[in-house]
Amino acid sequence: MTGSALSPRTVRTVKATAPVLRERGLEITRRMYEILFQDEEIKSLFNQSHHGRSGSQPRSLAGAIHAYADNIDHLDECRPMIERIAQKHTSLHIRPEQYPAVGRALIGALRDVLDQAATDEVIEAWTQAYDFLADVLTRRERDIYDRNTRTPGGWVGWRDFTVDRVVPESQIIKSFYLRPSDAGPVMAFRPGQYLTVRLGVPGQEPVVRNYTVSCAPGRDHYRITVKREDPGEDAPYAPPGVASSYLHEEVGPGDVIQVSAPAGDFFLDETSRRPLVLLSGGVGLTPMVCVLEHLVERGTPPETWFVHAALGGRQHAMRQHVRDLAATGPIHPVVFYEHPAPEDVRGRDYDLPGRVTMDWLKSAVPVADADFYFCGPRGFMRMLAIGLRALDVPDERIHFEFFGPAEALYA
Repeated sequence: MTGSALSPRTVRTVKATAPVLRERGLEITRRMYEILFQDEEIKSLFNQSHHGRSGSQPRSLAGAIHAYADNIDHLDECRPMIERIAQKHTSLHIRPEQYPAVGRALIGALRDVLDQAATDEVIEAWTQAYDFLADVLTRRERDIYDRNTRTPGGWVGWRDFTVDRVVPESQIIKSFYLRPSDAGPVMAFRPGQYLTVRLGVPGQEPVVRNYTVSCAPGRDHYRITVKREDPGEDAPYAPPGVASSYLHEEVGPGDVIQVSAPAGDFFLDETSRRPLVLLSGGVGLTPMVCVLEHLVERGTPPETWFVHAALGGRQHAMRQHVRDLAATGPIHPVVFYEHPAPEDVRGRDYDLPGRVTMDWLKSAVPVADADFYFCGPRGFMRMLAIGLRALDVPDERIHFEFFGPAEALYA
């Protein structure tokens, strides 16, 4: 991918806006979403808890826009970010005809926030740059849709799945086993990818959410494992998670939910023969359990460390399942409890108190030789991303689930 379709003047002008986008990008994206969400159809595609003053989505998009401007003269640097966005878009069934509305919202936000700095030259350059990026994305998304159509068990759009069973995994986490309502096959996926579900929550527009597939590929069903999102200590009066509360309280065997085909750019590299370190915090264990199941079922897994951090035993999901998997091969499970309850017994329920640290990781796993995969709260992932890079682990051996430019996690 190159910027050859853009004129040198456009490239220079857009790149010159990178400093102001670094400084004021969040203002721009917040204003952009205000404009965009006037369209209720588009608004329904977004998790509204990720918006607002403390939401993560405007911040992620601000980082992506800045990265695009800063790298517009060597766009191959943006390839991973573009793939991540295309995967997300296809999971939501974004259509080419929706791109102009996003472009108008972005240009309108640039005008509103930058005011006099948004000269005619800047607006014209950004209009061309957006159109170019939209073309790159729509072509990649068309390829993904075509692949999903051709793949056995694949589909495009929403497909009805029936809840076969619901299994409590902890006090706050449940697994939902989903089978196609049409009794047809299900599309294979790469361990670590996610499903997108659309829920008919009473009194609301359809609610759309992403959940990682937590079982190995090759079954006649999918499994998603969902944490009920309650208000945290920093926002005790915030509403509970709409989708997770609905799933936990209202959805049971026999209920039907709509699902889109598996998507995502975070998945196991099955060509590697290096040792494997899987690190998770909280419900971030879902892709790691999927990977572990797949490795065990495939046979002859590499030496693997499965490191999981939970608040305590009441929150710890899939404990026995992971132990059973680990017993089948060269797999080393290690569990941290940050706040063990009185009934939690060290050596039986967990291995170490406190949090995962880089000092512990250096002493316990082959940092110089391993591939690292991690998922969990942002602070947990940021600690690992920065720490592993500081230990000179090459970026190609560091894998994590994060929507937005990867460099935002290192900032």
